[in-house]
Amino acid sequence: MRSIEKKYVKNYIPSVNGTIKKDFNLSRLTWFKVGGRAEVFFTPKDKDDLINFLKKLDKDAPLKILGAGSNILVRDGGIRGVTISLVKSFTEISYLKNQKVSAGAGVNCIKLSRECTSKSLTGLEFFSGIPGTVGGAIKMNAGAYGQETSDILEKVITVNRNGKVKEYNKKDLKMSYRKNSLRKGEIVIQAIFKCKIGKKITIQNNIKELKKRREKTQPVKLKTSGSTFKNPIKFKAWKLIKLSGCSNLKKGGAEVSSLHSNFLINYGVAKAKDVEDLGKIIIDKVKKKFGIKLDWEIKIVGTKNKYRKYFND
Repeated sequence: MRSIEKKYVKNYIPSVNGTIKKDFNLSRLTWFKVGGRAEVFFTPKDKDDLINFLKKLDKDAPLKILGAGSNILVRDGGIRGVTISLVKSFTEISYLKNQKVSAGAGVNCIKLSRECTSKSLTGLEFFSGIPGTVGGAIKMNAGAYGQETSDILEKVITVNRNGKVKEYNKKDLKMSYRKNSLRKGEIVIQAIFKCKIGKKITIQNNIKELKKRREKTQPVKLKTSGSTFKNPIKFKAWKLIKLSGCSNLKKGGAEVSSLHSNFLINYGVAKAKDVEDLGKIIIDKVKKKFGIKLDWEIKIVGTKNKYRKYFND
C-alpha cells in the first residue's frame, strides 16, 4: 500500500491558481512552428503561484521553461513532464532610482527596449534585435550588434526547484559568451538593468538603424529561430557554414537561409527532425572542411518519439 501511495504522490500535479493544460501543442508557440506537445503546460498566475507549485512538485519531475519560443527547437515527440511559461504573468516593467529598470522574466526584449526609449533611457537599444524574453536573454547572455545582456545587467532574481527565491548580482553569475553560472533548475523571474539618460530622438534613430540592418541581413519574416550555432572563438559561424558549401542546403522541409547562412528556415512542411538533421549535416561539413566543431546556440529539447507520460491522468 505504501508503494502505491508513494507512486501516486510522485506522479501528482499540484493544484494551481494559474492554468494547467495537458498534452498541449507547443509548435504554435515556437518560431520554427514545429515540434510536439507538452505533457503538462503550466502558466502561473503570479510569483506566489509559481513558488507554491514548485514546492509541491515532485523533485524528480522533468521541468522546462519556455519563453518566447524564439531560440528553441522542440523535438517531434514533445516534452515529458512540466513545461512552464512565464510570458503572461511575469510581464511587469518598473522604473527605479538612478536609471535602473526592473523587468519580469516574461517581458519581451523588444518591448523592453521600446519602453525604455519612451523614458529616454539608453543602453537597451540592442534588445530591439532580440525577439526573446528577458528570462531567456539572461539564461543565455543573449547579444546583438556587439553588445550582450551582461553589459547592462545589474541584478537577477530566481526561484529554484524547491521554491526558494534567490538574488544574484551580475558578478555572481560569471557571465560569458552565451552562458552564465546559474544552476540547473533555477528559474529567472526578474532582472534589474542599469541604463543611462539619453536623448530620445538619438535612441530612436539608433533603433531604426539596427532594425534596418537586421531586416537586410536576417530572414526575420520567415519561420526560424535566429542564429543556429554559436560563433567559435575568432570565427563567424555563418562564414564557416557558407565556405563549407552549405548555402541553400536542404533536408526535408528545412533549408539554410540564402540571406544568412547561420539561420535555418522552415518553409512550411518541416518537422523538427528535419531542422535537427540539417544542423547535424552542417556541423559535419564544417568539421570536415575546417576542423572546427560548431555548437548549437538554439536549445534542442524534448524527445524524438512521443514522450512517455510522467504524470497520472
